[in-house]
Amino acid sequence: MKRSLVFLAVAIIAAFAACSNQGEGEVCNIENDNADCKTDEGLVCYPFNQLNNVSSDRCCPADRSRATHPACVTAIAVGGITDAQAPADTGPAPSETPDGGAETDAQ
Repeated sequence: MKRSLVFLAVAIIAAFAACSNQGEGEVCNIENDNADCKTDEGLVCYPFNQLNNVSSDRCCPADRSRATHPACVTAIAVGGITDAQAPADTGPAPSETPDGGAETDAQ
């Protein structure tokens, strides 16, 4: 019984100590505000949905333009182009083809 209480106490302490003083890109919990991150290095806890390809909150620089960890680097839009845009010119409409779009029988 005593052994299991000691084990439980150590597990609880380890769980709370595991997320403190985290560096850039390391896991934090947004519910703890910035307490999990190295605030003396200017790190704050960002929610995972504001970051790149991560499934948990992470410590990142408050100014993400200074980030070096891939999870923290801000995505850059290139010229307003997205993958969903169709090319500007896809060719003539079928009614604008030289034969009017009609098929002819080959003799």
